[in-house]
Amino acid sequence: MDLERLIRRERLASMGINAVLSAAFFLGVFGTEVRPLAFAAPDNLARDFLPQGGVIALMATLVPALLVRRSLGGSGRSVPTTRQILGQAVISIAGGLAVSALLMLACFYGPGDGMGWTSAFAMKVVFGGLLGSLVTDRSLRRLYRVETA
Repeated sequence: MDLERLIRRERLASMGINAVLSAAFFLGVFGTEVRPLAFAAPDNLARDFLPQGGVIALMATLVPALLVRRSLGGSGRSVPTTRQILGQAVISIAGGLAVSALLMLACFYGPGDGMGWTSAFAMKVVFGGLLGSLVTDRSLRRLYRVETA
């Protein structure tokens, strides 16, 4: 199977899965009651970016890398070792946490102290999908030494 096509498939899957998981976790953490949410206490909407970004970065690296490696098995193409995949996961987590920390700081030092539930829900879902897509794409391209398309 064409590696570029595999990367595209995994990137799109990661975007969808991470958007849906972000929605589910948002509903689990912040509930379904439409109300204002504070960036700091008591809601901690801004701080929620950190665990979200870290977990998305981890899973958006590990799962796609292992799936692509399995898909390429027996193709004669060089595939990364488990150690290389784990190393890339650490790099991805650091990047995911850095982006999340910047968003958290933007929330804390921005013009407001919170936002409406609907806007927050949309923001977290979009963030989850975009981060998942970006991390998957960058991780797979690094692991499989593919130039950015």
